[in-house]
Amino acid sequence: MSPPAEHPSFVRRIKSVAPGPSGASSLRPMVQRTIPLSLLALALCACGGAGEERKPDAEKLVIGDSTAAAPAPEALYQMPTPNELFAIVRGLAGEGRKRAMNPTTSADRYATLGGRAFNFGVYCTDLIYASYFHLNVEVVRYYLTVKKLGDQLGMGTAFNEQDFVRLERNLSKGDSLEIISNEAYYKAYERLQQEEMGPTLALVLAGGWVESMHLVMDHVGTFDPAAPLVKRVAEQKFSLEHLVEMMGVYGSDPNVAPVHERMVRLRDLYDRVQVQRSAHAGKSASGRMVLGDDLHVQLTAAQYDEIRAAVEALRTELVSPEGQVPAKPNA
Repeated sequence: MSPPAEHPSFVRRIKSVAPGPSGASSLRPMVQRTIPLSLLALALCACGGAGEERKPDAEKLVIGDSTAAAPAPEALYQMPTPNELFAIVRGLAGEGRKRAMNPTTSADRYATLGGRAFNFGVYCTDLIYASYFHLNVEVVRYYLTVKKLGDQLGMGTAFNEQDFVRLERNLSKGDSLEIISNEAYYKAYERLQQEEMGPTLALVLAGGWVESMHLVMDHVGTFDPAAPLVKRVAEQKFSLEHLVEMMGVYGSDPNVAPVHERMVRLRDLYDRVQVQRSAHAGKSASGRMVLGDDLHVQLTAAQYDEIRAAVEALRTELVSPEGQVPAKPNA
């Protein structure tokens, strides 16, 4: 089976080029990392309480084509839509594995803002994973779980009764489930943009990143550096770099700080991975010419095992009900 088409990265920080005197871009090209699908379930982004630190005005979150025009010299964090998430996993691995998802029974036992925000990202990832693999019973369970945590985080308007009724009516239609999941993503994203709640967003994205890596690596069998799934795991070096950078803006927040520290350690493991650069010149989906570098990550079996062990250790710690032993997986 041929691998599915490639897609943009999970979270990328893009610095736009300042326009020249005539209003056109300067001759210095925008350096851009053109990376295939990051295979990360980008969390439906939450917003938190009134006391949260706001994201600096000079940096924004955007959805869609990273080459779209943007006011210079802003820095943008690009986030793709959920329909980019598990396509390659489904295409190569076939069936979903509900035992790999975080049990919904744990949701009531996340009592802190940090625990709820991180696991909101985890459960949103699991919801999209379930919809992509047509795990219909789990779709309902995880939707209700996401809604419950979303309400606790101030996200009630993103998940309403009409959406749930529509979800139930379309359980037998896999494509419709994916569409509904994407629409929920946009609603939550819009609310996030309105509120600009940085610390909670950082934790939600961290939860989505960790759970996505966990789910993707669960589908990797024997290590093969040329295998599409292994390549996508390797390429998350870049998304993790930018996620850590984003979290660092809120590193003094008491909820963000411990998770940020663990993500930095994980990034340090990726820093040992060799990267090769090659010149790239091509057109974006919008037809605009893009100049920059293609980056190829060369991951060894030992490095893969080390990264996977670190991801699993971090996930086990942070998805466990607070103050409790690690939760039992789904049957």
